[in-house]
Amino acid sequence: MRARIMNTPKEKLLIYGFDEEKEEKFRGVAMRMKTELAVLPPESAGEQVGYLAGFPGFYSSDCEKTSDSRQCVIFSCMDGKKLSRIVDDMRSNGLGGIPLKAAVTGANQTMTLTELMNELEKEHRIMHKEKEDKDV
Repeated sequence: MRARIMNTPKEKLLIYGFDEEKEEKFRGVAMRMKTELAVLPPESAGEQVGYLAGFPGFYSSDCEKTSDSRQCVIFSCMDGKKLSRIVDDMRSNGLGGIPLKAAVTGANQTMTLTELMNELEKEHRIMHKEKEDKDV
């Protein structure tokens, strides 16, 4: 007999901070990749990533709703193959070059969206500085 895990979150592509034109492109990506798309509202920046991704045990915070001006893409419950296919589809449909992208992990699911974006921004700066240093 196979055990079933109840309340397992669905595979999901979460986007934050994009205009309607880009949201529509993401809808196309999600449809082609047979993945659920969640367009996060501007005031969700203070929510934990686990809550935004629909993980059990996470609840909306009672703190003041905050927004952020940055754009972010979060991949939830996807294996590496699927994630790579989605990123390739994003690139070929004018959604390449988005610096703040992450997969939901045990380490970041308790972070707020703003905290995650801060961490991703820091990592992005470090990676690009290293690349510039190698090019010199």
